Amino acid sequence: MIGRNTKYDLLPALLIAVLAFGGGVAANYAPPQLGQMAVVFPWGTTEKQALGAIIAAGGSYVGPTRFGNIPVAMATDAGFAARIRAAGAMLTLAAQGLCAPNQTQTTAI
Repeated sequence: MIGRNTKYDLLPALLIAVLAFGGGVAANYAPPQLGQMAVVFPWGTTEKQALGAIIAAGGSYVGPTRFGNIPVAMATDAGFAARIRAAGAMLTLAAQGLCAPNQTQTTAI
């Protein structure tokens, strides 16, 4: 019926907008195979534990981010992401935005 509005009229447009936004975020934060990537460890992981896992997985430590459980690592081969997840990381992200290296913060490891 024309002129009758229901609360579900905008649901398809809202669903498309949410999916487009989510796809854009996922594409923007997809980790590279090589180079710098943010490594997300479970909450409560210390910087020392994260550094040990990064080195054991064959990467090198670049620096901290704004979050204590998300350091930035340098991956020199394509298998690093799988090895770091096997070492306890939850996922890897592109090292940009909130997950970019925080060079103003000093850490003692």
